[in-house]
Amino acid sequence: MFEASGFALVLLDFTCLILVGLPFFVLTPQHNPFKRGFFCNDESIRYPLREDTISYQLLGGVMIPFVLVVVICGECLSVHMSNVSNQSSGAKYLVCVYKAVGSFVFGAAVSQSLTDVAKYSIGRLRPNFLAVCKPVWEHVNCGTGGYTENFTCTGDRFMVDESRLSFFSGHASFAMYCMLFLVLYIQARLRSEWARLLRPTIQFFLIATAVYVGLSRVSDYKHHWSDVLAGLLLGALAAVFTVSCVSNSFEQPVDPVALQDKQETHANLQENPTNGITYGSMD
Repeated sequence: MFEASGFALVLLDFTCLILVGLPFFVLTPQHNPFKRGFFCNDESIRYPLREDTISYQLLGGVMIPFVLVVVICGECLSVHMSNVSNQSSGAKYLVCVYKAVGSFVFGAAVSQSLTDVAKYSIGRLRPNFLAVCKPVWEHVNCGTGGYTENFTCTGDRFMVDESRLSFFSGHASFAMYCMLFLVLYIQARLRSEWARLLRPTIQFFLIATAVYVGLSRVSDYKHHWSDVLAGLLLGALAAVFTVSCVSNSFEQPVDPVALQDKQETHANLQENPTNGITYGSMD
């Protein structure tokens, strides 16, 4: 998607991005989830209301800049080190950053749109639904099978609608998408021999961060464990989809040190064509 150049194709990229993100941009402002009833004896939605350990603002405000900084620095370093014997043009930096950042944003739009489609079409009740809803129990008929759809919430209307958005966990899906995207990016870019243990160590902490974000939603009584698990899986699938089908930054791993050594060796061989060293393809 991000390989072609020219204003027309850049415009096409942005059009595709807007189309993919359309469910998110339409459903979120409307904030009108499916109205699901509940069983009167359902203990899973009777938990108390608690503050978020990690708010939406904190999650987006930290993860998005973090991913962008890592990707931009990684692409700039990759271009610089792959042109150690040449002068790298500013356009090449811009193109590589555009491809990598564009791929990340496209995948984020995919993840968030799928999450919102599930949230607003299913309308699963959060564990703290009754604490938020504050139904008038005198008007609730719990006789027929214990399931009721006829009830009136006295709580804040926006918060009541928000408490109907349990499945998937948006925190879990977004956190896993961002962190797994970085894990795969680092796997492709950081290939030096000296990083054989550093690379998996960084990747471990990235995945652990995503898992912690998901688990915090369970302890905050904002999601059921199955919501978090589904969110983590969706985020992982979105990251793999982005890496496999959208971005080409992962096709050929780049080792800046190896590239520099290879270019220096190539230059030496040209200067000393009869030094007795033989070599095959440089690919």
